[in-house]
Amino acid sequence: MTPIIELKNVTYTYEDETEPILKNLSLQIFEGEFVLIVGPSGSGKSTLCQTFNGIIPNVLDGEIEGEIIVDRKEVLKLELKDLSTSMGMVFQDPDAQLCNIYVEDEVAFAPENLKVDPEEIHFRIKDSLEKVGLQGFESRKVFELSGGQKQKVGIASVLSMNPKILVLDNATANLDPQATKDIFDLLQLLHKEYGHTIVVVENKIDDLMHLADRVIVMDDGQIVSQGTPREILEHSIDLLIEMGIWVPEISELAVKLQQDGFSFNKFPITVEEATEELQGKWKVTLEPSFRSFRPKLHSSDCITVKNLSYCYPNGTYALKNVSFSIKKGDFVAILGTNGSGKTTLVKHLMGIITPPKNTIFLNGEDTHDKQLLDMAEHIGYVFQNPEHQFVAESVFEETIYSLRVQRGIGMGEELPEEIIQKGVQLLESIKLLEAKAKHPFMLSGGEKRRLSVIASLILGQDIVILDEPTTGQDYASATKLLELCHSLQQQGKTVIMITHDIRLVCKWANTALVMHNGEMIYNGSIDDLFLQEDILRKASLIEPPISKLAKQLAGGKLKHGVITIDQFMQTREGVKQAQ
Repeated sequence: MTPIIELKNVTYTYEDETEPILKNLSLQIFEGEFVLIVGPSGSGKSTLCQTFNGIIPNVLDGEIEGEIIVDRKEVLKLELKDLSTSMGMVFQDPDAQLCNIYVEDEVAFAPENLKVDPEEIHFRIKDSLEKVGLQGFESRKVFELSGGQKQKVGIASVLSMNPKILVLDNATANLDPQATKDIFDLLQLLHKEYGHTIVVVENKIDDLMHLADRVIVMDDGQIVSQGTPREILEHSIDLLIEMGIWVPEISELAVKLQQDGFSFNKFPITVEEATEELQGKWKVTLEPSFRSFRPKLHSSDCITVKNLSYCYPNGTYALKNVSFSIKKGDFVAILGTNGSGKTTLVKHLMGIITPPKNTIFLNGEDTHDKQLLDMAEHIGYVFQNPEHQFVAESVFEETIYSLRVQRGIGMGEELPEEIIQKGVQLLESIKLLEAKAKHPFMLSGGEKRRLSVIASLILGQDIVILDEPTTGQDYASATKLLELCHSLQQQGKTVIMITHDIRLVCKWANTALVMHNGEMIYNGSIDDLFLQEDILRKASLIEPPISKLAKQLAGGKLKHGVITIDQFMQTREGVKQAQ
């Protein structure tokens, strides 16, 4: 069988870099395959995908060696447009690849540029939108759509070219859990029903891994392992975890159970497989109790919100009579779908949007009249888009910029040794010290995210607000960020995080605030959130795999939530529970 994608001994070095990002890499992908590519940040996954469609070397300069053949075409001898009907690529940020006002125009844009017959274009618009579940959206304005809908429009615009191959590079990174699952379901449909070859680079693998025919593991610009999902997980899961790669939570649990003496007929990847394997062997008590690292909070409130409402100039009500309080030293996760009001809420907390009088209180003081710089002394804010907060010319200078401003040290003036050491220490903690001389915009998406976090936290404020800090991060990097936040909490600081990453929320947060259409519909313990079926349904929250498994094995309604692997390991009926 002839591969539809083939790389032979490909080495690629970015312009102005000395070390290659791809190193003598060879690969074959066959027509109709569903391939998942995983690896730690910086391993070359995105670069590899950009060689498939000619972005490298046609758009991104650098030195490339080897041979790349896609759909029987020699990529290195072609222009970008010559591959547009063979392959379509969907990127992480839908806004970065959508360029028209209306959905219909966006989907028609590519075939129009290739002078496809107008009647054929009209058919392709209808067909592509139907495939992604957006029939009837032709006249909708792209910028008014949700993040998930925008990404579906991006996929539809690629499908309008009738490509044989569809490549998605972290395309769900900015999407909420339900929108992510919708995209994965769509990929399964395009693969099974329409025969597309699917290549996906993805960190969110709990609902995706089992859909793939083959998993390719990359590290340091090379392929270090490949096989079926079950082969990779059963025989190489320790390697994946050691490399800092996300693995399905159910498979991670299976390894723990094997260490406890369990053996499996079939190594589980999904909740359904784990239920089948554990049924009758592991009975979860209906009233599980377990030791928790989550601290009991008896402190005073640091933030109080009273009846906060906000309407954007276009008439959209983003917040509707929201009230809650946050205690000092809490770790709070703000959850909800894209467009539910989460970011608007925290912008009010920070003072980026001035709150009305008597609505927001910081340590008992009304923040209505406080200047943004005054708020910044108390609250560190990490933006959703790292590029929006970068101001310096190098990674190191970006890291210590706030300390320069605080001490009144101008650019070019000599830095005290303590500031230099602080910057070095923080960059080492997020594995970016070697990139200290680079411009922040030259970093990968995940690296930018990590830099934005440490640059915002360097002043040591008592409250930290992070807007989607783990987006696009591998497991090791995301865990390091959460460990940093947890250490801040242990120091008595308050951490407030907007996130779609349910697994990390379950492991680290104490309290959940759930937003839906501008309203707060849940304010309580993270442990018990996933017992609230109506809240989960209303806010389109996807239940963590461990919680689903515990409920199925309990055979009844649990009295307390079971949401982490450590908690699950303490729930077996008849086993003495930890006090």
